[in-house]
Amino acid sequence: MAPFFASYSVEKNPSAYDEYKFELPELYRQIAKEELGEDDLLRERSLTEMRQWIANNPHIRKCRTDAKFLLRFLRFRRFSVPMACEALERYLVVRELYPSWFKNLDCNDSTMREIFDNAPFSVLGFDTAGRMVGLCRFARYHDRKHQPFEDGKYMAIVMETLLEWEEVQIGGCQVFIDWQGISVNNLEKWNTTDLRVMMDAYGHTYPFRYGDIFSAKLPKFGEPTLDTFVSFANPKMREQINCLSSITEFGQQFEPNMKPKEYGGTLDLHTINRAFWKRVEEQREITLGLDQMEIDIDYYGSIWNTAGAEPDEVAAGAIFKRLEIN
Repeated sequence: MAPFFASYSVEKNPSAYDEYKFELPELYRQIAKEELGEDDLLRERSLTEMRQWIANNPHIRKCRTDAKFLLRFLRFRRFSVPMACEALERYLVVRELYPSWFKNLDCNDSTMREIFDNAPFSVLGFDTAGRMVGLCRFARYHDRKHQPFEDGKYMAIVMETLLEWEEVQIGGCQVFIDWQGISVNNLEKWNTTDLRVMMDAYGHTYPFRYGDIFSAKLPKFGEPTLDTFVSFANPKMREQINCLSSITEFGQQFEPNMKPKEYGGTLDLHTINRAFWKRVEEQREITLGLDQMEIDIDYYGSIWNTAGAEPDEVAAGAIFKRLEIN
């Protein structure tokens, strides 16, 4: 298997890449074929077309062209090259619009380490269907000390790390959200713009394929915030959200080997959290290297009327409308 620290270039040279080899377990080859239509021939043809599109696009100045990166978007869009290119463009532009959320993703930053130490998100492993299983315990985000963009940056580090795993690209993910113990301020610190930025990251900008999303123990005072948050999701994601009434019912949704001790299982969250963060640290240079990518933001800005509003807000609204994929 190619080393995890495989180097890549962000220069727009469609021939500057290593030959791709599919080296995942057979389960993922089957999922790729059955759910995405992926095979060796389609993969290579699509990669070639997408690299050429990047090379010919005058508004993308520097971009990763290695297979692992481009396959994020091709698999996300089931190998529709035009839609994958649009998803890549959206990803690059939103990173520029919100650099405080999506750039300088340094796991060594003291705030990022502080958020990690409180363990608001855990990667439990991969279930029998090949999906990454993630657990969010929202009350473990500090309700006052950290700003929404800092919580969002922490999750961006997590998402960038996960998307370097081809198992996640192909198998998708299943998410558990436990609202136990949240305070009013856990939610009130998020304004509508923050909620939209975060949902766009989860549902559009980062090319994740979602399975079921289980949510439990949301207090009444949290319902308006969650309703606003979910309103920014696409219809398919909204259909995948299952709101459960009890933690007992919540715990029953985990596969036995995926069930943490906190929900009656045997999985030790402290151990798996440390193992995942080690992976984050190993990937630090790759994640930080994403900042080398460049686009012509003036080109995108030229199509938006910025009078009377903050540039980030106007640009975001325009790009969301322009790049929306139904």
